[in-house]
Amino acid sequence: MKTITNNDIYIWDPLVRLCHWGLVAAFVINYFIVEPGRLIHEIAGYCALALIVVRIFWGFKASASSFASFKTVKLTRQSFQTHIKQLNANQLPKAHGHNPFGWLMVFAVITLITGLGVTGFLMEEIDALFGNSQLEWAHSLMADALYGCALVHIAAVFWTQHKGRIQLIRPMLTGKRKR
Repeated sequence: MKTITNNDIYIWDPLVRLCHWGLVAAFVINYFIVEPGRLIHEIAGYCALALIVVRIFWGFKASASSFASFKTVKLTRQSFQTHIKQLNANQLPKAHGHNPFGWLMVFAVITLITGLGVTGFLMEEIDALFGNSQLEWAHSLMADALYGCALVHIAAVFWTQHKGRIQLIRPMLTGKRKR
């Protein structure tokens, strides 16, 4: 944990924030703005996949004291129970990154974007699979699942921020959380 002046706690490094907001931009472009199959759709999809690769690399490379490190993942029954107890007491720890539910969302997003990248590549780059309805269905299903995950994530961030009396949005913008 790195402390910053003005009694702030350093939570998210610039690379984590870049990956997060880059994925948001790629998803919004591909799901809401650009039609599937367009060059911009492909570029945004490949950028999202590249960001996932960078984030996975950083998850293994980051120091164990960094909240970005996969070494901080705790998905035990006890970790979920502790988080729920802290949330019910309106006292989430300030010097903390993802909670266990947040890590589940991270892994869901990594899985879905990887699946979207693979199916998108197969549909566009492998001539024998161009127009394959099952592949298109799988790609569409994963895109809709990612949209559902995004909605759950946004709702959970606002609810957890309110219920747990902790800043979640500010650290994803600035990297810092007030003590």
